[in-house]
Order: sequence, then structure tokens, then C-alpha cells
Amino acid sequence: MNTDRFKNFDPDVRQLVLAFEDENGRYFFDVEELEVIADYYLEMQDVEGLEAAVRLGEQLYPGNCAIRLRKAQMLGVKGSYHKALQMLEQLERDEPDNTDIFYSLGTLYSMTGDAERSIKYYLRAAVDGYELGMIYGNVADEYMKLGNTAQAVRYYRMAVADNPDENRSLRALAYIWDWQGRSEQAVQYFSKHVADHPYCKTAWYCLGCSYMQSRHTDAAKAVDAFEYALAIDNRYEFASYGLSEAYMELDDLPHAVRALRDVLDYTSDRHQVLRAIGNLYMRAGNYHTAYTYFRDALKEYAENGFAWNDLGRCCEKLDYVDEAIACYNRAINLYPDYDDLWLDLADLYIAQQRFAEAAALLDSARLEADNRFQFDSRLLYCYYKSGRRNRFFRLLAEDAASYGSQLSDLLFYYPELTRDSEIVTAVAEYQKN
Repeated sequence: MNTDRFKNFDPDVRQLVLAFEDENGRYFFDVEELEVIADYYLEMQDVEGLEAAVRLGEQLYPGNCAIRLRKAQMLGVKGSYHKALQMLEQLERDEPDNTDIFYSLGTLYSMTGDAERSIKYYLRAAVDGYELGMIYGNVADEYMKLGNTAQAVRYYRMAVADNPDENRSLRALAYIWDWQGRSEQAVQYFSKHVADHPYCKTAWYCLGCSYMQSRHTDAAKAVDAFEYALAIDNRYEFASYGLSEAYMELDDLPHAVRALRDVLDYTSDRHQVLRAIGNLYMRAGNYHTAYTYFRDALKEYAENGFAWNDLGRCCEKLDYVDEAIACYNRAINLYPDYDDLWLDLADLYIAQQRFAEAAALLDSARLEADNRFQFDSRLLYCYYKSGRRNRFFRLLAEDAASYGSQLSDLLFYYPELTRDSEIVTAVAEYQKN
């Protein structure tokens, strides 16, 4: 039995769940105990365990509201939203003041994309004053879905006011203020929070991020903030990554590497850490050491397409052209939906003046691309360099309708085209239209 799954649960919960799972045991569970068992499985997203708990509850206590509520939650987890909603609406009629039912309705409406109704029910669930930090955070999440960042910030702050360690809300505030370019406000908010709650590691982490994102980056203060977070929890990976980035901003590669190497002692994602260290050495221009780390990352997990792409970029810097091509192709095969992986290989072919291969690659992927003009601009250049003028002008005309305003970028990124008067005239005419 793997007891790690009980790490964040009280011993009583562990004892109940293990008793429930004991096939040779002869245990009787009252309603409250079955609620605890079902809630454990729900939090662990163990649908099979949740089904078993609900099934036993229905046998022992048919019609009990708490068991019916867990069955409705189970149906929602399984995607049977209509049945779940019917059960919850009936439960609401039966017990119109039950805040657990309101919370479940808020969760179900969130799952089905009805943010406004979700907010309504979450706020109704908040009237009992229980777990307000979590509920207000949920409300803020729904406002984010609606694009209402002002209300989202309001409720994230309310969540943190109720629970100073509401990690989701703290990180969300840091993200929003960074996106809005309000890093000075973020620094002020998180500085006050850590002054009031000095053992909140997430707030120290967010403060460090805010220093890094401020208009005048203060990497030295960011280092201090990240190190405070790690002093509270030396296995806080987010803080280790932030500390590494802060040291890189200070041009201190050895300490940046050390911050990530410390993570290797405990992480479950060694391949990601090794890849990150490889990228540090890439940024420092030490391509041979980067190559070693990327290879080590792929030995840990060979299905990481981004690590193959990183290795391809590294090989390209080292002029290992054939190996770079092989790495880029491996990345594309693993993650074919990512534009940048295709474009990196196309750019290598173009740099090697292998225009026919670049054109074939780009043409094979352009129609499925998220940003087609990124593919078409390169394809146009390949047609130009290989003398395929008919194809060039046919594609230029095709793109003019959708990407007319971007055609000038073609001349900016490939200034060689400005020497061809026919191309310059065509681009100008298409932009007029």
C-alpha cells in the first residue's frame, strides 16, 4: 500500500480509507464516515474508489442526502453533467439551506462553462463562513473566465484575507498584476503580506517574481525573496527555478546552476531540471556543456519533445547539422501540434540554403498551423530563393486577403526581397487593398 497518497490528510482519514479498502475486514461505517471516505476519493480524483463508497452508502442509507450529494458529485466527475444537475436541483429543493449543495452546484456549473451561475452558487455557499479562502478563490477563477479582472482581483484578495496561505490566489494576483504591468503594486502588496505572514512561502515566491518583473528589475532583492521561500521549504521547486533565473539576471551562472542542481536531489521530474540546466548553459554560450545536460535529460525521459528541440538548437550551434535535423524531426514527431518545432527545423534548412527541403516541410504543415503566416513567410522566401516565381506570387495573392497588414514584415525579415521591384510593387498593392 502506497501511503504517500495520505500525505496531506489527517491520520483518521487514512485509517478510515484503509479500513474501507480492507477486503478481509468486517467494518461498519456510519454516514459521516462514508462522507469522509467519499470526499477523500473525490479529492484524489479516484473515480473507482468514489463509486465504491457511494455504492455502499446507497446500500446502507438509501435516500440519505449526504450520500445522494456524493453520488451527484461522482456523476459530475464522470461527465454525466445533466444527471448530476438533476440530482443537485432536487437536493436543493429538499434542503434549501444546505451550503454543501450550493458549493457542488457552483462546481458543476464551473465544469460546464456557466461562470455566472457558478459564481452565484459559490457565493451562496459562502454564507456559512466555512473555507471562505477557497470559495472566494473559486469565485475569482470564474471572473477570470469572464474576463473581469477587476472582480477577479477583488475576490483573490478576499481569499487571501481569509486564508493568508491561499496559494492559488496569491499566484493568481502575481500573474494578473504582471500581465497588467503593475509590478510595483505587486511588490507593495507582497511585501506587506510577508511582513504580516513571514512564513508564507508562496508570498515570498510571488514577491521574488514581482521584483524580477518590475520596470527596473531588482534581481538582488528577488534572490533574497526566493531564498526566504526556500528557507521555509527547501523543496519548493518554483522558488528554486525563480532563484536560478534571478542569478542569471545577475550574470552569476554558477549559482544559477547550483539552484537547479539542488532540485535534482528530490524532484520527480529530473528530466525537466536537467533540461533547464542545459538551457542555462545555452544562454551562457557554453554549448558543449549544454549538450551534455540535454542528452542526460533525454536519458531520463526520451519522450520529451521540447528537450529534443533544445538539443537540436544546441547541435545547430555546434555545427552538428545532421544531428540537429534528426533532433528536430524527433521533436516534431512527438509534438506535431507545436508550430515552433516545425519552424526551427525550417530555419535550419533555410540557413543551410536547403530551400527545397524547407519548402516541402513548411508546405506539409502550414494548413494546420496556429499562425499560418509564420509558415507562409518562410515558404515565400524559399520560393523566391529557388526561382519558383509563379508559386511565390500565387501564395502572396492567397495570403493578401488574410494577412495583408503583415506583408510588410516579409520585406523586413527578408530585405533581399526589396531588391525585386515586382515583389515590392505587389506587396504595396495588396496592402492598399
